[in-house]
Formats: sequence, C-alpha cells, structure tokens
Amino acid sequence: MRKIAIAVCLMFLSAALFAQERRMQSFTERYGAQLGLTDAQKTTIDEMEKKFDTDHADFLADYHKTMADFRAAREANDTAKMDALRPKMDSQRTEMMKLRTDQEDKIAATFTDEQKAKWSKIKEERAERTKARDQH
Repeated sequence: MRKIAIAVCLMFLSAALFAQERRMQSFTERYGAQLGLTDAQKTTIDEMEKKFDTDHADFLADYHKTMADFRAAREANDTAKMDALRPKMDSQRTEMMKLRTDQEDKIAATFTDEQKAKWSKIKEERAERTKARDQH
C-alpha cells in the first residue's frame, strides 16, 4: 500500500513539474524551431522578453495572484469570492491580452517574410485550439 501511495505522489509531482515547465517556456523555446529563428533573432527576442517582464513585473505579479486566488476559489466552490474576483480578473485578462499582442507584434517585426508566414499560420492554429477549448 505504501509503495502505491509513493508511486501516486511521484506521478502527481512529475505532472506538476511538467506543467510548470510548460508554462515557463520562452517564445524562442516554444516557437524557435518551428520558425527557424537564427541565433541572433533568438538573442534579440529573449532580450525583448526580459525587458517585457521587467517593465510589467508589478502587473504580472498582481495578475498571477488574481488568477491563483480565482482558481483557489473555484476549487473551494466559493462562488461569492469568484464573483468578487471576476471583474478584476476580466480587466486584467484584457490588459494582459493587449500587452501580449503588442509584444508578439514587436517580436514578429524581427521575422523574415517566410517566418512571418509561418507565424501567421501558428497564430491561426492557436486561435482554432482556443476556440475549440472554449466551446467545450
């Protein structure tokens, strides 16, 4: 019984680490190979991402806290807290989407025409996945 409990704990831990690793990927790690980014482009984009994180550190920290609080309320089935957090969460999500779109536009400005075409296709596929997920 103890071995089963340990195995289950290890399974959950590895899943959590995988999920955390997935969220922490940089743009170049996630899309660099697909886009065929050069080393110079990767360096430029990584620097842009570091600047973005620095410039928006306070907002990002507050955004992540709000999302974590909302998830905790949802898991606790605390609808009153969810309702109280929803306006702030929606406002922050809108702001985050704007910031990310602006950042992606700046990153795309470093692409060649071929990379821009690939990026356009990646964004379309990403939008389709999001739409399919939201419909379920």
